Amino acid sequence: MSVSGGVILIEGASPLRMLTIQALQAARCECVAVNDLTEAEAEAKRERPLMLMLDCSSFMPADEGTLSQLQEMRRRVGAPLVLLANLETPTEFIESLSQVGADDCLLKPLRPHQLQPRLAVVSTPRPPVNPISLGRLGPKVVSIVHGRQSFAWRTGELFEHSGYHVLYSSIEDEHVPRDESGIDLHIFCTESREELARALRLRQPAGLRPGARGFLLCAGGPGELVSSPGGGLMAGFDITQVFPEHIVQKANAWFSKSSDALRPESRVPFFCPVEYREAGNIFGTWNSCYSYDLSPGGIFLRTLVPARPGSAVELKIHLTTHRTELLGSGVVAWANTYADRKAFSYPIGMGVQFLGMSPKGLSLLRELCGVDPTERKPG
Repeated sequence: MSVSGGVILIEGASPLRMLTIQALQAARCECVAVNDLTEAEAEAKRERPLMLMLDCSSFMPADEGTLSQLQEMRRRVGAPLVLLANLETPTEFIESLSQVGADDCLLKPLRPHQLQPRLAVVSTPRPPVNPISLGRLGPKVVSIVHGRQSFAWRTGELFEHSGYHVLYSSIEDEHVPRDESGIDLHIFCTESREELARALRLRQPAGLRPGARGFLLCAGGPGELVSSPGGGLMAGFDITQVFPEHIVQKANAWFSKSSDALRPESRVPFFCPVEYREAGNIFGTWNSCYSYDLSPGGIFLRTLVPARPGSAVELKIHLTTHRTELLGSGVVAWANTYADRKAFSYPIGMGVQFLGMSPKGLSLLRELCGVDPTERKPG
């Protein structure tokens, strides 16, 4: 396997495996084909691959031991895991592989135009992503300093699925970056006002810098702490009276973001192959990926090569369990490409806001989400 590019293909011996190998070779990629995970681990020890590619049909159904072995190998090798699926692959199996670290999904038969950009992404050395360095054109960065962990994690999860990059730390965390000049929103989330005051003394002794914004949350509200020194803009909340959804909505309003349309608070786990292409280009080629969440306002897709934010896309959502597909259109609300994420937390892939779908598709969407997409959101 060469340093310039190599894929370990994990696919049982069959006449179809040669078609996969030929597609990889057509994309000018060196490929080592193995029959099972044990062989894959032995090959990865000899030389680290750029990508692990797993054929779903060769491993269905996978027992818990096999999934654990795959998860451990994915963690140890450090290369992205790409699934090879077809329109017969059960959604439950895609869900199981998502939980052990699958980064992307390609529909068979493989096509070079899908392979080449993925190989380019994983073969190009990329420094750890620091959204702060991207300036105003990059994603908004949220720092969550928590004493109340469950509320903070739920809030951060919603921020991540709204396109923000999140930096988590506890009040006493010594490893948090000292230069927080590029953070767009500081959130302090504690049990009591006393704990909140201590957190502010430790983390913001001079107050928020001019132009910075912050949310202070504690039981009973922060009171006079919102008028702490510094030139930043503070807002306070009684943590017993608000939900994480409200905090994200307030942040979206502050930053004039339209991420509320994705309805991340109403998302449900949803795993299936999805194809997308540039809207309006009837001769455009379809790219594939897989969904991991669905909401009445949009769909969340896992892929190493997401489309650009703001791009209009056509969608084919393959409901393999229902043996049907949803056709629709949308716009990419946020996108995170594959790279070392450093200390920041965010999902790889993209969030697509729905723009159009047939009445039948909308009816099925409501059934899948269990939420009426026309109902009013909490204010």
